[in-house]
Amino acid sequence: MLNSVTKKFTDKSTIRQFEFVFYCDCCEKPVVPVTYDFISGFKDKVFLTGDEREARAIIYASDHKKAYERANIEARFELNKCDLCGDMVCDDCIIFDADLNGKICCKSCYEKSKKGE
Repeated sequence: MLNSVTKKFTDKSTIRQFEFVFYCDCCEKPVVPVTYDFISGFKDKVFLTGDEREARAIIYASDHKKAYERANIEARFELNKCDLCGDMVCDDCIIFDADLNGKICCKSCYEKSKKGE
């Protein structure tokens, strides 16, 4: 499984759908990629045999992994990578400044660089 694009994320997946929330590494603003439905003939069945339960668990685990990887990639497109520390931050926390020589950085690194001047 891929490492999370952000330092913090939550998995809100259920037996019916896969949902992940990633949080800006600076302000923790949530980024919610598309929610994916769990599509399986077993998901609506109430009483499962042992073999059906095992099959559903295997299918669910595989689909969960794929949904997480898609959501993680989608979150990358919603966030910006700080050129200085590598954190993934939202548009509200990214700084574009002439002093950065074309680089972009997060508010935290920008404040640190200003204090060092």
